[in-house]
Amino acid sequence: MKNLYQILFVVFLTVNVHYIFAQNQVTTQFGVVEGSKNGNVFQFLGIPFAKPPVDSLRWRAPQNPDVWQGVLRTTSFKPACVQIERTQLDTAGKLKGSEDCLYLNVWTPKLDSSKRAVMVFIHGGGNQQGSACDSAGNTPVFFGKNMAERSDVVVVTIQYRLGALGYLVYQGLDVENQYGKSGNYAVLDQILALKWVKNNIEKFGGDAANVMVFGESAGGINAGNLMITHMASGLFHKIGIQSAVPNLTTYADAKNKGNSFVNSFANISGTDAQKVAYLRSLPADSIVVRNGPSPLQGGVVQQNFQPTLDGVVFTQMPTPYFTSGNFNNATLLIGSNKDEMSLSVPPVVTPTMVTALVNLYVPAAYRTQILALYPPGNNNTDARKSYVNILSDAQFTTSVRRTARCVSMNQQQPVWRYYFTYANTLPQLAPYGSYHGIELLYVFNNLENATFGQGNLLKPSDDSMQTLMRNYWTNFAKTGNPNGSNFPNWVQYEAASDCYMELKATPNGSQCKLLKTKLDLWDEIMGFTACAPPLGITKLNSDLNFSVYPNPSFGIWHFEIKNDEFEGWTVQDLSGKIITNGSEKMVDISSTDSGIYLLNVKCKTNNYKHLLIKN
Repeated sequence: MKNLYQILFVVFLTVNVHYIFAQNQVTTQFGVVEGSKNGNVFQFLGIPFAKPPVDSLRWRAPQNPDVWQGVLRTTSFKPACVQIERTQLDTAGKLKGSEDCLYLNVWTPKLDSSKRAVMVFIHGGGNQQGSACDSAGNTPVFFGKNMAERSDVVVVTIQYRLGALGYLVYQGLDVENQYGKSGNYAVLDQILALKWVKNNIEKFGGDAANVMVFGESAGGINAGNLMITHMASGLFHKIGIQSAVPNLTTYADAKNKGNSFVNSFANISGTDAQKVAYLRSLPADSIVVRNGPSPLQGGVVQQNFQPTLDGVVFTQMPTPYFTSGNFNNATLLIGSNKDEMSLSVPPVVTPTMVTALVNLYVPAAYRTQILALYPPGNNNTDARKSYVNILSDAQFTTSVRRTARCVSMNQQQPVWRYYFTYANTLPQLAPYGSYHGIELLYVFNNLENATFGQGNLLKPSDDSMQTLMRNYWTNFAKTGNPNGSNFPNWVQYEAASDCYMELKATPNGSQCKLLKTKLDLWDEIMGFTACAPPLGITKLNSDLNFSVYPNPSFGIWHFEIKNDEFEGWTVQDLSGKIITNGSEKMVDISSTDSGIYLLNVKCKTNNYKHLLIKN
């Protein structure tokens, strides 16, 4: 009888252990993954969304992972993508990571069919460093447990290739691509990760039809760039851009840098194909050590390798895309921090250094005005404040306003702009104010887990700030509107009123025209004109009875009209001059220059206007 009890106990234990593990298992399109329970949240760390981009797959578009048999345990973070990691105050850095790094992480309150809002985060780091498991104060900054648990959302963090491994443009790589262009491998990584989310996230309790993509710094650039590539169409519904704006470099500039990079290797020789083969034979460490200086060195943002206008993934620069209205329209949350560059500028700044900075970057005709708005002062404290404000406003505050204006004027979906001014109360951090990246610990609610946020170091204002930030961000993810009960009202952004939410411990939502005199002057210095649509169009025609395709094109478009009788069309250039007309549902301006044109379609009941982008 004793043996029978022992057998029954073993069977009972085996069945229950299997049941416990089965509760943590999800069947994805590539195989079964097993996560773990963390408090009230299920977490899956290190799910592969692509094959390792190694050997012959280095500098190629990412491929879906191979289907696996059995159960894949996903209970710990995978390594960061190989990089030289530097802090904002560090110029030396250290080598870390692996080339096998295309993994994502998921946190979800329940593995059910509730279809929660999905928040996909793209980390920053100048597109040459950073990871989904970045830490500050000995805690992972982007750990999704608290956000998922406290706001009932599904949180996803992703990784992507960095530096030369993610963005190298080189003529020897061009010929390998069916479109004759190289680069943007990291962009394709991000797009493939979003495809994984679309195809699998409902198994994790998420809603594939309600996805917010958000990112900070270079991650914000990458999130914003998804709005201007047709390859990301339908993969997201809301965008959050923190301390960044969409940005591309030209293909010519990227190729020049790429050629110099390739030829900088001492032992490289032969044909372009032989050089590529040699570079693929090198360990990844030998590639990344040449990525370039710190992305924020001296307080000046710099990216040696970055997303590129290649005519394939991206066919236009961001501003023309937004002005045309032909981009991936999405409700947008965008903003920056007051003291972005305070950790990156020299620790001691003299008044002479402020004047030298202005003389270096500002044209002579504007230097007096800039120094009047940002006075060097008579001591190092005042000088450092002006130094930080110049670099923060010129690089962040101004560009954020431009993008908010452009997007709000050219889509139907709302835009919400913020300005983060809160400073951590810890004496060691307080002097740096609202520095670059400080808001992330509050958004993810992980400040309380950091060494400088535990116990009595977490002040009531800190707790208020993280509750506010998490709720605004998750409300936005759920509904496209950050507002909710018991929180100050956040006014929707419009270009004319230029209102925004100042994010601090006790916000009131009443601010408009942030730093207008300063930002207007920076726009003038940089030669930026108002981002209004051409010919006075205030919104892109959004009538479902009318559609134009493809757009952009190389000069030929077709259009469809429903529930109306077509009569004819004209095409105008941006001066308003009619350049051609027709009576068929096809436009051919192949012989005209590249640019933006206005299509006017006349029907019996309605007239339609649409902006045409000619490559």
